[in-house]
Order: sequence, then structure tokens, then C-alpha cells
Amino acid sequence: MFLKRLEVQGFKSFAQKTVLDFERGVSAVVGPNGSGKSNIADALRFVLGEQGMKNIRAKKSEDLIFSGSGSRAKMNIAQATLYFDNTDRAFPVDFAEVSVSRKIFRDGENQYFINNAQVRLRDLAEFIAKAKLGLKGYTIINQGMGDYILNASPKDRKDIIDEALGLREFQIKKNEAASKLNQTQNNLEKTESIIRELTPHLRFLERQAEKLKEKERLEGDLAKLQKSFIASKFHSLKKESEGNSKKKEILQGEISTLEESLRRINSELAEEEKKVSGFFDEVERLEKELFKVESRKSELERELGKLEGAIGFQERRQASKPAPQFAPISIAYIKEKLSDIKNFLSEILSASSFEEAKKNADNLSKIFDKLSKDVEAGKVPIESSFEEKEDGEKEEVLKLKKEKEEVLALLNEVNKSFFEVKEKIKSLNLSNHKEKENIFNLRGEKSEKEHKLNSAQRDIREVVIQEERIKTELDILRKEKEALLSGEEMFSADEMSVLNMPDLANISRDIERIKIKLETVELIDISVVSEYEETKERVEFLKKEAGDLNAAIASLNSTILKLNSEIEEIFKKSFSSISKNFNKYFSILFNGGSARLEMVREEKGDEDVGEEKKESVLGVDVFVSLPRKKVESLSVLSGGERTLSSLALLFALVSTSPPPFLVLDEVDAPLDEANAGRFLKILDDLKDHTQFVIITHNRETMRKADILYGVAMQEDGVSKLLSLKFEDALN
Repeated sequence: MFLKRLEVQGFKSFAQKTVLDFERGVSAVVGPNGSGKSNIADALRFVLGEQGMKNIRAKKSEDLIFSGSGSRAKMNIAQATLYFDNTDRAFPVDFAEVSVSRKIFRDGENQYFINNAQVRLRDLAEFIAKAKLGLKGYTIINQGMGDYILNASPKDRKDIIDEALGLREFQIKKNEAASKLNQTQNNLEKTESIIRELTPHLRFLERQAEKLKEKERLEGDLAKLQKSFIASKFHSLKKESEGNSKKKEILQGEISTLEESLRRINSELAEEEKKVSGFFDEVERLEKELFKVESRKSELERELGKLEGAIGFQERRQASKPAPQFAPISIAYIKEKLSDIKNFLSEILSASSFEEAKKNADNLSKIFDKLSKDVEAGKVPIESSFEEKEDGEKEEVLKLKKEKEEVLALLNEVNKSFFEVKEKIKSLNLSNHKEKENIFNLRGEKSEKEHKLNSAQRDIREVVIQEERIKTELDILRKEKEALLSGEEMFSADEMSVLNMPDLANISRDIERIKIKLETVELIDISVVSEYEETKERVEFLKKEAGDLNAAIASLNSTILKLNSEIEEIFKKSFSSISKNFNKYFSILFNGGSARLEMVREEKGDEDVGEEKKESVLGVDVFVSLPRKKVESLSVLSGGERTLSSLALLFALVSTSPPPFLVLDEVDAPLDEANAGRFLKILDDLKDHTQFVIITHNRETMRKADILYGVAMQEDGVSKLLSLKFEDALN
């Protein structure tokens, strides 16, 4: 396959239809700066689906359409078409010639065509990828993009190599499979989400429908259980009644026996108590005497405590008492004056007239005046005991101490009597020991029999209560039986077969459970059954769809794994050859030195994310060693050295995986005459397998071209094309 021709119209400076026919080998496009020759490379990029305006040297899509000049009106559409010789069927279509076209309108609309049939951009990209054509810096190389291969990250550099090796087709398929996988997984998640939402409701509807279906069975089970319960309960009550009768008879016998035993014990106890009656009287008398002695002892101890407290108080009082500052007035004098005041008040209250009351009030006022004057003049008599009080307090302390000594003497006597009485009681207790032990044992036996008698009497009362309860429950059961069977025989043969059922509680629970179920069923709408069937059918359909989606996911995963395997296998086979050829062409262009490619891994992800969330991706790194110059990194290379290095890598890719054609846009501009010669020598070696279209100013390059196109621009701003085929010119 090779590029036969390019047709452009309305694209940038090519206003009129322009056709460039290409031959196998080398075609050169020349022209002065600004003539529009690089627009040919832009047109090629445009047709192959380039979406970045910057890569076609434009700011917006309108810049790609001829904008008019002084003598020509602007155009509303730009179009470019590439024609390929497809005799080797590089394109997967059964045509000897294949055309690829693109149109762009001023409103921004783009149209793509393959053999004049409109297709999507996605279809176009996949189509050209099958022929090892692409846009990642390999099919069309301009002066700046040659350096791009060196400047690219290891990951982007690997993408360029992938495209050169024709892996773009596989990657497109892989991306499509990944996109379909993602879409299928989303559909599966949605389907499973709906299933999760419907499943609880379906279970609810299923339970409701089952409840409706089992209503008749529940009603039959309920009737059977109710009959069984009544029959079993009746039998249980009968057995309980018989058991109570036997228990009552046994208890009555126990009570008679216990009463007889108590009569015997009381008789024996009376005889024993007579033997020791004097002993108990004496013990009782001594205990009373001991109690009195203990009381007297406690009384004396309290009296002693009071005396000690009083003595201490008096002594502390005398030690801290201040000197008297006044003498107390005689009590007799105060009583006399108060008596006079009281008499006058009585006369005032009992006066028959205001004048009499006023007179008595005046007399009372005179008494108060006289009393006040007597007090001021010191004529009030003083209490005679005040002067003797100090001596009396000292005598009081002596008196209290004497009383304390007397109390102590009495307390000693009482303690002596206390111990004497206790000894007498102890002596009495040691005598008549056997009689007392018999009495103690008899009293214990009596207490035990009385306790048993009380317990038996309590049990027999409970038995009587149980008999009344059983009688009441039997009456209720008979009424329930009559209501349930409407006058049928009390117990049928079937019912008699369950009379031995021991666990009435389980039957009762089953009856209540069935009643609750029936109450619930009564509230269920009959339409639940049809809703259940519809929902069940929908869930089954969704589950089938989920199964299909899971199968599709498995198939897509298998496809992706297979494509990854194919991509990896092709890349591994070609990578060492590319590196070897890179070294070869590097040595030719630099007249020495060495170069190599190495596979590396680099982390992909935002700086803010954690290390565990970053992805590790494969990339390709470039290492060069210049002759007679030590280089540690690509960044220190000069412009010419970078151009030669990128050309060496480019030629390594071309030699390893020859593309149908390669466009070089002024990549030889930085080369001097010697380097240009080496460049053209390599071009000669490669042109047998790859078609070259070179846009150049270099004369040596022009000489090597098989066909030469000249681009010129006249005053109307439109690029014009002149062509020269050297083979025809020589003839």
C-alpha cells in the first residue's frame, strides 16, 4: 500500500482544488517561507482525524477554512481527500483504491468519509489504524515534533512505538472492549440493583400469596387443633382432678397423724416440765434479779458519768470565769415592783371611765419614774446571795466529788451482786441437764410437727381451690365444645386418639399462631396473587439478563486479556530490534557513539493521592552516548544533536515496522551538509519499504526526490502548485 494522491480544496491557503500525485520513493515539497507548503502536512493530519487545532496550527475550526482575500470571497467548507493504492489489502476492504475524506464547515460540523461513504470519527480511526497509520508523532513529523519523541514521557514514547508497530488497531479494540465492559458492568449493576430492590417485595408478595393459598388449610388445621385442645384439656383436667382427690386423701391422713403426734408430744412435754417446774421458777426469779442488778448497774454508770461531767464543767468554769462587773438586784425587790405594776394595769383595764383609767395610768408612770431614779442613785437593794456565790461554787465541786466516791462504792457493790447472780444461774443450768434436754427435744419435735401440720393444711386448702378451678374450666370447655361442634358428640374417636397429648402449651401456641395468620390473611387483597406472578416474571427476566451480562463481561475480559497478550507479544518481539536499529542509525548520523532503549515503569496518578492508589505503567526511556562527549541526560543535547537523535529513533521505527508512508516537514532544516548527507543515505536505504513525503528547503534533499512539488503564493493569498517529475525531465 502507498499514498497515491492528496486533493485539497478550501483548506487554509489552498482555495481552489489542488491535487498532489505521489509516487513510491521520495516526494519533496518546496517553496519559500509563507507560501503554504506546510499546509500540505496539515491537510494530511486533518484527513487522518486530528482533533487538536494546535497540532494543525489553528486556534479554532474556522481557521482551517479559506478566509478570503482581496480578490476572492471566503469559503464555507474545507475538504481534503487521501487516495491509497490498496492492492495489498492493507486496508480491510475489497477495493484496489481506497479514499479517506474529511469536510469541515464554518459552524464546526465535521464529516468523515471512507470511499465516499460517511462514517464516524471512531470508525475512521479504527480503519486507518489497521494500515499502521496514526497521529501520535509517527506518520507525520514536523521539525518540532521530531524533538517531541525525545521530550515525551516514557509512557507517551511507548504509545508512539505501539502505533509504529501497528498496535493501534489492537489498542482501539481493547479500548472498545473496555468501554463495552464498563457499560456492561454499569448495566449489570443497574440490573442487580433493580433485582435487589424487587427481591424483598417479591418475597413479601410470595408470602402474601402463600397465605392466601393456605387459608383453607389453616382453617381446617385450626378446627382440628381446637378440637384436639378441648379434648386434651378435658382429659388433662380430669386427670388433674383425680390427682387432686388422691392428694387430698393423702393430706387428710397426714393431718390426722400429725395431730395425734402433737397430742402425744404435748402430754410428754407437760410431764417433763412438771419435773423441772421449780428449776424454771428459780431461774426465772434469778433472771429477773439479774435484770434488776443490770439496770441498777447501768443507772449508777450513767450517774457516775453525769457527776464526772459536772465536776469537769465546774472546774473549767472557775478557771475561765471573768471578774463580775455588776451586782444583781434583789429578787424580792423586783417582785414587789412587778406586783405594784400588775395591780395598776388591772385597775386600768377594769376602770369604768376614761378619767379613772387616766388617773391609774399616771400613777403607773410615777412608779416607773421612781424606779428609774432609784436605780440611777444606787438605792436599789442588792441580792444577798451574790456575795456568797463564789464560796458556794467551790463547795459544790467538793460535794460533787464526794457523791462520785459514794457512787463508785455502790457500783462496786452492784458489780459484785451481778457476778454472784450469774454464778447461781450457771449452777442451776448445770443441774437438771437431762430433763432440760428432753424438754428441748420435745419442743423441737413439737415445732417440726406443727410446721408440717400447717404445711399440710395449707396444701389441702390449695387442693380445694384447684378443685374449684378445674370445675370452672370444665364448664367453660363444655360450652366451647358445644359452640365449636354445634351439638355434635362430645368426643369423637379421632379426638380420643389425642387425649394423651402431653403439651397443651404447644397446641395453644399453634392455635394462636394460626388465628394470627388468618387475621393477617383477611387483610390481604386478592390482587396480590396476580401482582406476585407479574413481579416474579419480571425478576426472572432480570436474572436471565444479569446472567447474559455476566457472560458478556466474562467474554469481554477474555477479549481484553487476549488483546493484552497479543500487544505484549508483538511489542516484545519488536522492541529489541528497534533498540538495535536505534543504535545503528545513531552511530551513522553521529559518525560514532551509541544509543539504546530501555523499558521502565513510572507511577501514574495525582500527587495528592496515596501511594497505594497510584498506578504503575510501562514506558520507554532513551539513553545516548555521543562520540567524544560525555552526556548524562537528553536535556543537555544541542538542537542539532537532538534532531539527529530523534531522526535516529524515527528511522529505527521505520526500519523495524515500515509504515505505508511518512511525512517529514522540514526535519532536515537544522542539519549541516555532512549531517544532511548521512540523513539522505539512510533515506535511500528505507525508501524501498516506505514512501516519504518531505517538505524541505535543503537542496541535497531536493536532489534525492523522485518528484518535486513547488508551492508559491500570489498576491491574492492563494497557494499555487507546480510539479516536476525528475524522471520525465531527464528524458
